[in-house]
Amino acid sequence: MQEARTKLEIKTKTKNRIKIFGCILLSHISCLTSYSQDAHYSQFFFSPLTVNPGNTGVFNGDVRASTIYRMQWFSVTNPFKTFSVAVDAPVFKGRMRGNDFFAAGLNFTNDNQSTVALKTNSYNGLFSYTKFLGGKKSHYITVGYQLGFNMKTVALNSLKFDSQYDPNTGGYDAGFGVNEGGGAATQMFLDMATGLVWNFNSDRKFRSSLGFSLHHFTSPDVSINGKTDPLLPKYSFQWNAAYKMGTNSNAVLMPSLLFAKQGGSLLINGCTGIKYLLQERSHYTDFHGERCMTIGIYYRYRDAAFLNLRLDYEGFAFGVAYDINISGLTTASKSVGGLEFMLQYRGMFGFNQNAKRSSQRFL
Repeated sequence: MQEARTKLEIKTKTKNRIKIFGCILLSHISCLTSYSQDAHYSQFFFSPLTVNPGNTGVFNGDVRASTIYRMQWFSVTNPFKTFSVAVDAPVFKGRMRGNDFFAAGLNFTNDNQSTVALKTNSYNGLFSYTKFLGGKKSHYITVGYQLGFNMKTVALNSLKFDSQYDPNTGGYDAGFGVNEGGGAATQMFLDMATGLVWNFNSDRKFRSSLGFSLHHFTSPDVSINGKTDPLLPKYSFQWNAAYKMGTNSNAVLMPSLLFAKQGGSLLINGCTGIKYLLQERSHYTDFHGERCMTIGIYYRYRDAAFLNLRLDYEGFAFGVAYDINISGLTTASKSVGGLEFMLQYRGMFGFNQNAKRSSQRFL
């Protein structure tokens, strides 16, 4: 009797794992059955080019290079992995007068969704123009544009279905037919995005960046199974700020908010970080960069809470975030959501500097 009960428990657990995997699969590979949705990062404030093309070149320095890597659902199935690398910089700086400037950038993103082998590679070029509005305070408006080439592939023979569960062995049997096509499928398409960002700097104590972006406004067809599958437009609002808590204080409050709507999908990220300055950046020269550490607590609406730690040393920054899943998948995930790593470099070369890039005017 005990042996039969043990076998039944093993079969039940195996079948439940297959069902759990199927639920995650259906929720994340919607391109096979419904409208596609975008991948996202918890540390969205460390991936400015994927959030808004208007962030291109808007930073203190001459060049910015960054990479961010996310691994999700590794406690439930083979992890979903998303990776981005980007570089951007002001251009034509020798010909620019005043505080206006152009900027350009490149961004590559790879999104790999678990054992289904659904992969999307996105190659993007970005361009922006920043206009100084003047006034007693520092106001900048930046308009940006992004053009990307995308390639989506899926290995159909890697899919698993409930009908392939063998009740006799209590496990998965690839020999069970599912009447589905095998092999691989590929779709290539062009995609575009635009964005507007307003940067405001009242004094050395407060800086703010407010942006609006529109991605996929041409609704490209991303179908890989012969059916029409438009990539729905995505509307995003982003706000980042930095407030130094006292003239002589080394603590800086760093709130951030991201709101994105794409079809029936709603993403709301709210967070507050505290940055402690060990050494401030030189205000008028490139003699030394900022040294600090930042700790933040964040919340993604009806999905996850996450912690973030960032370390800055001169022009380099390293960040790590850990998601605690609080959605309806907690039974399977055991509250384990995702893990992210970020590495960034911002350089100031010291020649032909414009005041807009060598002073503390941007976040």
